[in-house]
This record gives sequence, C-alpha cells and structure tokens, in this order.
Amino acid sequence: MRPNILLITADQWRGDWLGALGFPVQTPALDALAAEGTLFARHYAPCAPCSPARASPHTGLYQMNHRVVWNGAGLDARFDTLALAARRAGYLPTLFGYTDTAPDPRHVAPRDPARRTFEGVLPGFHLRQGLRPGAAWRAPRRGRGAAGRPGAADGPDAGLPRGLGLAGRGLPGRLGRSSLPPAG
Repeated sequence: MRPNILLITADQWRGDWLGALGFPVQTPALDALAAEGTLFARHYAPCAPCSPARASPHTGLYQMNHRVVWNGAGLDARFDTLALAARRAGYLPTLFGYTDTAPDPRHVAPRDPARRTFEGVLPGFHLRQGLRPGAAWRAPRRGRGAAGRPGAADGPDAGLPRGLGLAGRGLPGRLGRSSLPPAG
C-alpha cells in the first residue's frame, strides 16, 4: 500500500515558530502532524521571493537552473515537477491554495489572463480549493480581526500568543507580515 503524503508549505512563516520545535506558541495540529510524520526542522528557502523560492522544491533545481527570478517569471514547461512525478507514480496531487507559479509564456497566448498573475497552479496539480481574495475560506473570518474573534485586534501584535512578552517587539502577529526577525 502506498503511503499518503502531505506536503505543507507556508508563505512568510518562520520555520522555528512551531510548538514541536520548542517555540512557546500553540500549534497543536501541526505539532501532531510533525510527531507522526517527517518534520524538516532545518529547511531553508533557497532564494526569495515567493515564486522563485517555491519553484526550487517543486522542480528540485536551484534558482540559477530553473530561472524563475522574480514573482511572475514563468516556469519553463520543460522542467519536471513534483506534481508531475507524483502523477506518474499513481498519485493525484491535490492543491489547497496556490503554488505561486506563472506558466511558461511560450505556451500561453499573449492576452491570456494567466500571464497577468503568479498565483497560478503548477502543472500536474488538481486544484481542490484556491485561495483567492473573497474566497469561501475567508468568509468565517470577515470582520473578525486577525485572531478570528469578534472585536479582535488587527494591529501589528494581532495573533501573537499572550503572556509571553512578545507584544511590541515587531514580531509577526499574523501570516503575511513581512517584518520577520532573522532566524536565530
């Protein structure tokens, strides 16, 4: 029987900010997954920003080889990808979110809307649920602040665990904030 594989990638999330790695924050679902699976505790992004950094694990290539050098740069269709390899092995790679990839411009019509975004879906993935502005996954949080509770703060410290002395230190309170301190 083939094993099930779950690969989680997150955008702008310090890798050591997991309870499973000893950081004083509660991440029970991720901690449980880490306890039963493989946790890449010393994984580093090979480059920045998002599209180039994601193209590397999807292709197994360094940026100098896959040549995605900025968000929106198309990924050469001649490269094999993790999703295509998984399909050949009999899996159905299913995506929740987006892969931050743009299509190879040689295979897309000049006025195709896919050329205007880098939040596309890497070839080989079956898109189960995309993460678009206004999407259904956001509806329960609409008007509830970053912490997801009515009246919750939406400021720079929103979503930080309370009682740890972290407020006011410029640490990321919610996913997407880019003022991350260096990993230490």
